[in-house]
Amino acid sequence: MEKLSCESVLMAQMAAADGEEPGFSREHLAAHIAGCVNCQHELKRLQALDQVLAGHALSERRVDLWPAIENRIPRRTSAVLGWQPFALIGLLLVIYKVLELLPERDFGLVFKLVPLIIIPLLFLLIKENPFRINPELVVER
Repeated sequence: MEKLSCESVLMAQMAAADGEEPGFSREHLAAHIAGCVNCQHELKRLQALDQVLAGHALSERRVDLWPAIENRIPRRTSAVLGWQPFALIGLLLVIYKVLELLPERDFGLVFKLVPLIIIPLLFLLIKENPFRINPELVVER
């Protein structure tokens, strides 16, 4: 019979108390506990703790918070855009790229600024500023 460590015996006892397989035979565990004062003391402490915790019921409130949150979210009534404006912007960007690839033509600085002009126009089109800070957001307790 191998010598069991106090730690392995206590872990096995906790597993058995939780309804799991302890990993050692009950005879080996009982024999170790009978001869080990430290394990007896620890098991008494664990049993006392288990009794204290068993006397307390969990107070679990089941509250559905989604309706309260949903009512605070502002409704968007903006019109849904079709695909045409986005297709037009995509076509403009493709034409820009084709013209940019022409080796014999140099259109100058203004031509290089075209993408920087198209992007803000796109944000105006979809009516959303991705860099806007929303001052209406409030953290409540």
